[in-house]
Amino acid sequence: MDERGAFARAHSRLTAAPELVPWPTDRLWAEARAALGRSLVRNAARLGPARRHAEAIAHGLDRLADLFDELTPATCAVCPDPCCGHAKVWLDFKDLLFLHLIREPLPPHQLRRNLHEPCRYLGREGCRLTRRSRPWICTWYICPLQRQVLERDIPGGGFQADELRTRIKSLRAAMESAFLDAVGHGAALS
Repeated sequence: MDERGAFARAHSRLTAAPELVPWPTDRLWAEARAALGRSLVRNAARLGPARRHAEAIAHGLDRLADLFDELTPATCAVCPDPCCGHAKVWLDFKDLLFLHLIREPLPPHQLRRNLHEPCRYLGREGCRLTRRSRPWICTWYICPLQRQVLERDIPGGGFQADELRTRIKSLRAAMESAFLDAVGHGAALS
């Protein structure tokens, strides 16, 4: 199968129907992981910029994790309707690419098979995935109560979280672009 065509088809399917969970079955999840892994091996010599962006994302996520470690016990633990219980999230292409580039263990399954079931990694005490292994949206979203606690209880917390989230969002786009350039398909997803 033509790599360029596969990336373009996958991207157009996801943008045309964003309500569909990508790679919902274990077979499709394994195929996506394997295909991306093969692309990374084939293009390893040209992936330096993408890897540097991924490493910068990891550093930013680690800094955000420090904030969230202070924040979640004071918010999520007392929330009557935690976001994680009803959010419609999954690992997208950038999440999968990031995890491959930093060699972080990938979850054995996509987070959900469809939009009607809960996340498989939500446990009684919250998410069972590391902060780095979670979909970006799970770290990006800050609920109103978390925003209030950030601004009230953590000096500079709101500003720091906003700056880190903005930087990570930009780095994710740069990482994807650098990857597509490395595999010779920069125009495939434009």
